[in-house]
Amino acid sequence: MAKARALDRKNFIVDESKVKRLRRILRAPSESEAIRVAVDRALNAEKAVAALERLRRRGTWGRNLVGTLR
Repeated sequence: MAKARALDRKNFIVDESKVKRLRRILRAPSESEAIRVAVDRALNAEKAVAALERLRRRGTWGRNLVGTLR
């Protein structure tokens, strides 16, 4: 189960049509929830890119790792 997190009210100037479109795409119950999900997804994507970059720097990216986990 996800850890409960504190929410803070923020005011942003955004393109309303983009937020409405985002809400429809994500099937979010509210615009606020759509923005929270989008921010979480963006942060997770950055985390994944950083992990892949670490693999690339170590030289393990693209190597055949089948059979090496035993």
